[in-house]
Amino acid sequence: MTIESLWQDVKYAARTLAAHRGFTLTAAGMLALGIGITTAMFTLVDSLVFRPVPFHDPAQLAHLWMGSETGGRTTVTPAVLRAWRESPAFDGAEAANPDTALLETGESVVTRGIAIVTPGVFDLLGGVRPIRGRLFLEDEGEPGQRDRLLVSETVWRSLFGADPNLVGRSVVVDGERLTVVGILPADFRFPSAETVLWRPTDLARAPEERAKAYVRFATGVPREEALRLATDSARAADAANASLRPWVDTVAGLEDQYSKRALPLLAGGVGLVFLVLCANVCGLLLARLTARRREFSMRAALGASRGRLMRQAIVESCLLGTIGVLLGSALAWALVSIARALLPEPMLLQTLNPLDLDRRALAASSVAAVLATLASGVLPAWLGTRVDANDSLRVVDRGGTEARGARTLARGLLVLEVAFACTLLVGGTLLTRTFVNLAHAERGLVTDGVTTLWLSFDRAAVKDPEARQAVTQTLEAELRSLPGVRQLAWSYGLPPGGGMISFGDWISDAPGVPPLNLRLDRYVVSPEFFALYEIPIINGRTFTSADTFSDVIVSERLARMLWPEANPVGRTFRFTKETYRVIGVAREIHLPTIETRLDVPEFYHPHTSAASSPMVSLRCEAACPDPAVIRHRLAATHANVRVQDAKPAEQDYAQQLARPRASAALAATFAVIALLSAAGGLFSVLSYAVSRRRREFGIRSALGASHHQIRRVVLRDAAVVTGGGLLLGGVFATWLARALASLQYGITPWDPVTWSIVLAVLVLTTLSAAWGPAAAAARLDPLTLLREE
Repeated sequence: MTIESLWQDVKYAARTLAAHRGFTLTAAGMLALGIGITTAMFTLVDSLVFRPVPFHDPAQLAHLWMGSETGGRTTVTPAVLRAWRESPAFDGAEAANPDTALLETGESVVTRGIAIVTPGVFDLLGGVRPIRGRLFLEDEGEPGQRDRLLVSETVWRSLFGADPNLVGRSVVVDGERLTVVGILPADFRFPSAETVLWRPTDLARAPEERAKAYVRFATGVPREEALRLATDSARAADAANASLRPWVDTVAGLEDQYSKRALPLLAGGVGLVFLVLCANVCGLLLARLTARRREFSMRAALGASRGRLMRQAIVESCLLGTIGVLLGSALAWALVSIARALLPEPMLLQTLNPLDLDRRALAASSVAAVLATLASGVLPAWLGTRVDANDSLRVVDRGGTEARGARTLARGLLVLEVAFACTLLVGGTLLTRTFVNLAHAERGLVTDGVTTLWLSFDRAAVKDPEARQAVTQTLEAELRSLPGVRQLAWSYGLPPGGGMISFGDWISDAPGVPPLNLRLDRYVVSPEFFALYEIPIINGRTFTSADTFSDVIVSERLARMLWPEANPVGRTFRFTKETYRVIGVAREIHLPTIETRLDVPEFYHPHTSAASSPMVSLRCEAACPDPAVIRHRLAATHANVRVQDAKPAEQDYAQQLARPRASAALAATFAVIALLSAAGGLFSVLSYAVSRRRREFGIRSALGASHHQIRRVVLRDAAVVTGGGLLLGGVFATWLARALASLQYGITPWDPVTWSIVLAVLVLTTLSAAWGPAAAAARLDPLTLLREE
């Protein structure tokens, strides 16, 4: 084979495809759809699951926090951070606290993610380089030099119009004027994926502050030994840590169990869609090459070998694949852009990696293109070029019948398409019904019309409880004066995010009840909390100003566990060394989630106005003022109070549903694509079969067969394919339903409604796809066929 002959094959293939534009656009479009969806899904899974964070030696990086054996976690004090910097366990220890801030941009004020960081955090991560300006200097963050700011390229471009003179200018953040010293790349995301502003701090100058600690483990020190050294140094530096020990989190990664289980299954769904589309293209190529048997027979009679004919057919497939990969890459780029805009933040913010097409994604696209071309082109080329130069020349298109091998392959491909469509429909329906069940599940409280704010006091300015109580009272008076505010309640922790998590042995005073090893949510709430969220007290009473921290209100579930056959009001229970007295029983709060371990019992402590980081809930007559407006007003009137977050309470529940909603939408989309592809493949194959069997149907009609009988012949072929696909698909779908069991809520893998829906949709779709070719066969006029002969 010479380059010149190969080039001739390419030119001939291009002319052939150009002459049959409908076929070319259909086949290339299907390849592009398969390649584009596969590449986009690979990009998503790679970013969230497989790819390490984009920092130097990420395996040695960790987020360290202090916690106890009975639950709860706390950030570290400056003394502990300094001790860890000097510890042989680590090569470095820095701090970064994610937060939100109000950024003024001319006429508007927007909320953006900000991080308060020690200047050395960028060296700790490694490889961080600004695109303009510089990073923080070592002494920045000290008094008089805290007015520095780094901004993300996304902020620079979207809010400041890529102003080349932004570095050196001042901008207003939370009412304070800060000088921009540098612009970081858009793909730098730390300590959270939503952080786009960075401000320096020096914890040594603020001993009352606490921070999230990020460390780099020393090379050569075993992890267990490093944690032992860290524990010893923390306890020596701060006596308050005597009962705590360090706990390790990854710097970034997919932490929620739902996404860990759902993403691989969704990736498998993409694989099935890819196979369905490849099978469809294979069927199209097979029909196309079989229809060209006369051409190939003539070329064989003129001396062309079968290998030469196969090469021509494969070149055409490769050309189609090239068109498909170009269109598929563009489609993948569009799908990834759509994913960034539409996928829920709880899913996207699991990683510090940017979600974009990179070399790994392009490599995946190339692999998908090669696989698609081989999967869809080799078998048709093998069967379509199997001709006899002596016999095939005597076959004319209008009277010929399908070759047995081609017919068997086409039917087999259709069976697989229907089977895969059945599998995806079962998965998509189960996930969709799960989302519907979660969305309509009983929560036990009402959040509609409630706005929540998370406040923090300046520890240096508001040190003692009396000062915090005075500020709290002033804040409450101002918040109650906001337009439309009807109710106000203080708390620490809010559903569904949870309060103080505690686990261990809970000991009831009821005789015969053994200690219960439970994980509980503990909320600190003011008396108005229950009325505001419409949580009824079903036994006992709510809190009063005379109650202490040991006076608690328990949920129904906890009451049944600790006192199965007794009235819990007035009874006591113990946890660690503390004893609590029950004054009331509240209706159970439920967290609609497939993670049943998160939906745990709860109980409530009375809130005091001396808390340093309180939360406040507002219920308004119609709609509360915009959270950004409330935040801006408080920032302007209370210099010692920081609003760290302000949002509608319903937003948290929407985020809880975001991942199931996205999974259901993706699975349903894949199922629809597979179903339509299978229906289109069935329509195409049956239409082609009818065109090849025109003589047969004409003879049947001439011998007295009715239109109904001829139509039944075609529909019987469709029923055989559909039945085979349903049987095989039932096996695949059964396995998938079992695999999805951990992602389901309120249904079982054998849910009869789901399987009935799938069966009905498949039967109706395939019947609709087959009806057109069957009707066309019934309309054939034998006299017209005889005149054609």
